[in-house]
Amino acid sequence: MIRGARPGQDTAPVVRQTRLPPLRKLPEIVFLLSCAAWYWRQTVWNIIPTLGGPSDFRKYYDAARQILEGRSPFAAAGYIYPPLLAELLTPLAHLNYLEARWVWFLISQACLLVAAWLIWRAFGRDWLIACSIALMWAAGGATAEALWLGQLSPLLALLLATAYTTTQRRQGVSLGAGFALKFIPGVLAVGLLLNRSRAGVTAFLVSLSVLLALPWLYVSCCLSGPRTPVGTDMWIGTPAPLSWSLPSTVLRILDRPAHPGELPPDWNVVELSDLRLSGDERAASLATAAITVIAGALLLFIAVGGRLSTTQLPWAMAGLLSLGLAASPVSWTHYQAMQCPGVAMLLAHAFRQRRWNLLLVGLLCAAALHPLPVAVLGAYYRQHNTWNTVPLPVMYFWTSIATLASLVLFGLFVGEARRASDRLSVTRPDCGRPARSLQ
Repeated sequence: MIRGARPGQDTAPVVRQTRLPPLRKLPEIVFLLSCAAWYWRQTVWNIIPTLGGPSDFRKYYDAARQILEGRSPFAAAGYIYPPLLAELLTPLAHLNYLEARWVWFLISQACLLVAAWLIWRAFGRDWLIACSIALMWAAGGATAEALWLGQLSPLLALLLATAYTTTQRRQGVSLGAGFALKFIPGVLAVGLLLNRSRAGVTAFLVSLSVLLALPWLYVSCCLSGPRTPVGTDMWIGTPAPLSWSLPSTVLRILDRPAHPGELPPDWNVVELSDLRLSGDERAASLATAAITVIAGALLLFIAVGGRLSTTQLPWAMAGLLSLGLAASPVSWTHYQAMQCPGVAMLLAHAFRQRRWNLLLVGLLCAAALHPLPVAVLGAYYRQHNTWNTVPLPVMYFWTSIATLASLVLFGLFVGEARRASDRLSVTRPDCGRPARSLQ
């Protein structure tokens, strides 16, 4: 008899049945594995064979080598970026180009994965946000292009994800560093101002001052050669077909082809120092950029009543990034990788709230930011290895659709900032205690 059993009690051992876990998460698991496989194919398998070839990273690498030899980074052909980038890459300049390219590729991959983790942790840590992130990282297209070119976009995506998910000082430092590397993230400081964040604004200004002034001071005082970049017209704008912004659209309209099937020379300029804009083109590009940013900031100000809560701030920042990309005088296709964190947040938010119209518009905008226009324009270009064969109406439409999508996304993000509630909470990744929700 089993100890403790009463006479007549059934003492047969109880066999517990182990139930299989429910299969309700199987679709999410299959979707995540599919996205992971596609991400591996697009950003690892396809990229590794190209690491030894030409890339935008070559300009950064050559500029860093100039510093090692005691010369200004602007002595390197085609380097028109702030000196901070070249100075940060001087450790890689001790390696040969292929080794340095490998290290930069691994750093860029790490930036993308950490950015994904920050968004996942701050936005609910569930299957839904994981699927949204996986979709944007794998199918967005811009991440693969940025890795192929060796561009800065993965690092900037990490800085932006940090700004969306951390506290005020860290937000300011992240945006200051982003501005010092590539000017576009600086527009997000408007969100800190509307948030009345003294700590955030102070951190932004201090980090920006240090990361801009000290590298330039080092170039001026310690290095020989040019003190400023050569050929900075590209900062003012370009009509190149793969620059997707309102100023570039305006320049393409002003610099129309004189004859069918013959694009103007400036449309085909790829070397930054070769571009030469007229005075009227400079004025038109800068005016378009300024009007777009001012009008967008005013719209955000009115929509949120002149003040942003902590809950509203990530939505407003994501919207300001979309606005900045649409307003930038130069907005290359791979810049859209910076939109991946914000769009992933929007898609998960729309699905979680069963707002199917918002989800549909968000998906259409995500497709229009990069993969769809790149596929269409690429197919036309590959037919004859030139843009001249692309019909002009087709060219104007497909080079402008990403800009339109960015402006629509700006409107969606502003709408979510207006609707954001302070009553929900998630765990902030940096403090481990309940904070206002991003949902």
